[in-house]
Order: sequence, then C-alpha cells, then structure tokens
Amino acid sequence: MLLLRHASAGVRLSSPYIDRFRELDDDGRVDARQLVWTLAGRPLVRVVTSPLPRCVQSVVPIAESRRLVVERRDELLPDASVDEMMGLLAGLPDPSLVCTHREAFAQLFAGELSCEMGGTWVIERVGALLSPIEYIPPPSTVPDPFRRIASARN
Repeated sequence: MLLLRHASAGVRLSSPYIDRFRELDDDGRVDARQLVWTLAGRPLVRVVTSPLPRCVQSVVPIAESRRLVVERRDELLPDASVDEMMGLLAGLPDPSLVCTHREAFAQLFAGELSCEMGGTWVIERVGALLSPIEYIPPPSTVPDPFRRIASARN
C-alpha cells in the first residue's frame, strides 16, 4: 500500500473550517503531475483520498493516468480517529494509493513517522500492524538528471 501525504498547499488558513478549502499551490500542482512518473512502476487498483481539495488534487493526475476512480473517504480527514483510519486501511487491497494529511500520519504511527508534503511511504501490513518499509520523497526534492545534463552543456 502507498500512503501519500498531500502535495504542497501553502500556508494554513486562519481557521480549521476555512482551511478545509485550501487547494494545492503551484509547487503542489507540479508534484501532483510528477507523481504519475514517480509512482509509475507501482501497481495500483484503487485510489482513496481524504475529501479535502488538497488531497483530491494530489491524486487526480495519477488516477486519470491509470483510469481509476478517485474515492473520497471521511476516514482520511485530519480529525478522523485512528480506529476509523485503520478500519478503512484494513479493507483496502495492497495495490492501493491512499492520500491523507500530516495529522493522520501522526496518529497512525504515534508521531514516530514523518512525511514531507508530496512524499509517499510504502506500507506493509502485518495483521493489524502497519509497517513503513520504503520512503519515496516528493518529486520536487529529487534532482532532475535532465537539468544537470542541460546545464553541463551550457
């Protein structure tokens, strides 16, 4: 299972109610498009996300590229309980992409696992336990080899 923290969405807005409507910023939109290539070798049969715009926008490009439906689930909201999240995750097939928030990572992993905006953890499930086995950094933090080649030629 792939557990993605939504891509960059700028600064939190003034209240939790207003912040629910925050969308991806320019950097976040670029990362969302680049996730198509970053995760290209990973099999996916479902794309499940928090219903907040910044999460939905983070997964739409990869879902569209694979002709998958984006499933919006309240169990992935920042204020969802661990039991709600775990119940949802337990019912998903392993080749799923799940997009959520920093708060969900903190709850699911008792604050011991961090994830950058646009970063993805490969999660292995052992019974009811979630075990992070590989971190995939946000596309924007990975050096672009084509940019290095172009600058070496100039």
